[in-house]
Amino acid sequence: MGTIGERARRLRRIKDWTAAELGERMASLGVPWDRSIVANLENGRRKSVSVSEWLALAVALDVAPVHLLVPPEGGRYRPTPELEYEASTVRAWIRGEEPLPGVDPRTFRMEAPEGEWSDPDLPEQVQSENGATRHLLAGIEQARHAGLTEEQVVDWVRGAWRMSDALEKGAEGGGER
Repeated sequence: MGTIGERARRLRRIKDWTAAELGERMASLGVPWDRSIVANLENGRRKSVSVSEWLALAVALDVAPVHLLVPPEGGRYRPTPELEYEASTVRAWIRGEEPLPGVDPRTFRMEAPEGEWSDPDLPEQVQSENGATRHLLAGIEQARHAGLTEEQVVDWVRGAWRMSDALEKGAEGGGER
């Protein structure tokens, strides 16, 4: 919260706005803030902001949300009370560019829409595995919603694999069956 308050004050002053003007801008974005809420945030008396307030504050101040959350100047930053990293590492993590140290890169990238990230350092095989994992997890989620058991899903995957092999062999044989 201290970082958000400090960054908000700095950016507000760069725009030459009063706290009341920032409060009015927030209200125009659908967040009912006023001068006193802005002052409490900037002075550290406000202990939290909601995600919607944080995003609206970024819109109001014309910056990416990450620039309010993690100081761009560098140094150390705590994304949780027990973890501390270089601020640049945390900024890259928030932007979805890099996992935090100790995080499995495949898991980290699995939820990103295809084409939204690229990592030239990942071998083509790993990129293919990431795509397969993304599709398999989506299928598993659907199977769970449908009430299927793990055994039923495994049996279905084995059957689909055999069917794919048979179709591939048929294609290689000139389409003869």
